[in-house]
Amino acid sequence: MEKFGSPRNIRDDCPVSPTALEKAQFAKTYIEMKYSQKKKQEEEKIIEWEKINRHMNDLGLSATEKKIMKSEILHNEAQKLRENRREISVFDFEPESIIGRGAFGEVRIVRHKKTGEVFAMKKMKKSDMINKNQVQHVKSERNILALAQNDWVVELKYSFQDENYLYLVMEYLSGGDLMNILIKRDILPENEARIYLAECIMAVESVHKLNYIHRDLKPDNILIGVDGHLKLADFGLCKCNDLSYANPFENLTKLEEDYSQKIATRHERNRKLLYSTVGTPDYIAPEVFSRAGYDERVDWWSLGVIFFEMVVGYPPFYADEPKVTCQRILNWKRTFKIPEEAKLSPEAQDLINKLITDKNNRLGTNGANEIKNHPFFIGVDWENLRNKPALWIPQVDSEVDSRNFDKFEEIEAFYPPIPFQKKKSKRKDGNFIGFTFKKNR
Repeated sequence: MEKFGSPRNIRDDCPVSPTALEKAQFAKTYIEMKYSQKKKQEEEKIIEWEKINRHMNDLGLSATEKKIMKSEILHNEAQKLRENRREISVFDFEPESIIGRGAFGEVRIVRHKKTGEVFAMKKMKKSDMINKNQVQHVKSERNILALAQNDWVVELKYSFQDENYLYLVMEYLSGGDLMNILIKRDILPENEARIYLAECIMAVESVHKLNYIHRDLKPDNILIGVDGHLKLADFGLCKCNDLSYANPFENLTKLEEDYSQKIATRHERNRKLLYSTVGTPDYIAPEVFSRAGYDERVDWWSLGVIFFEMVVGYPPFYADEPKVTCQRILNWKRTFKIPEEAKLSPEAQDLINKLITDKNNRLGTNGANEIKNHPFFIGVDWENLRNKPALWIPQVDSEVDSRNFDKFEEIEAFYPPIPFQKKKSKRKDGNFIGFTFKKNR
């Protein structure tokens, strides 16, 4: 019997489009995720009841007392299930400040009205996602956030939708992003860059273990928690490794438009103006621009570029126009050079050269341990990176402090018009079936 999800033989005269394959992969991942979550919950429930029975026996309760206690527990569980099944909406949250705005929506700090918890809410317009062929991308982002229950990826709390918008509600990391640190520090000494890069490697490895590729690694997408440690965010371009031949940047004209629009709206320091842009190709591996195929090794190239920027002060392929940057990346053998004036250690130079290189020779080809074992990381305690004091602890006055993010003006109301609050959709939106998620609390 063929295993669920295993590859089928597809006749050459019956080609299947990348979009169809990605939809099939999404359905497969969604079913597997739901099954694994249900199985885990059932196993945890059995273990919990075993503990309860042992505790009641230790207390010497009578059969009647045990029955009463079990009835109370089941009643509380039923109430919890009813709460979990309750539909959540944007009206369950109070808006705070906007901390991000991109091509497909905005990110805002919000507070849950009932619990008082503070989150970051990503709001995306459905029509834009459909018109710009981003439906599968937002599904992949929601998928990876729901799957990646580890300390290295931003935690997803809820995902839901209404008539016009999609919402991802995640933990709020008040320390800003790695670009914020690079703007303040310009160049990091190698001993500091080593720790930040090590945490990035752990984060990327955790994504690869789920069979996903991030594909959009850059300092803006590496967030800093209140404890100063890193987490990966913005998985809008992440892709399942089984379907890694599609090119997300084949339309360079559109990329150029995004780039120009972003520059027109920026007025921060030069470094941020030049490098922190939507759609910037600076960190993209050369094989992504071709149709020859690529895999998770593209993320290791991106980390090599980020490391270069940490210790040199700018990305290695930067140009005023994104087309020129793309050309420099494609011709990296001729254009890439580590400047002598950076005075990097031999170990740092060797690591950069082994990450920013041809994919077949790239460090990480045989897994993250290949990178971890590089001499540059001698002395790094990989298992306890998050348990040690961070290099920099962000200063914040409150749980909704947004000082480490850019400021954005209000463009539209946070809540949809009142009629939408009471209006029930007559049919499901076929483009976003299975998008709803609520983390077990």
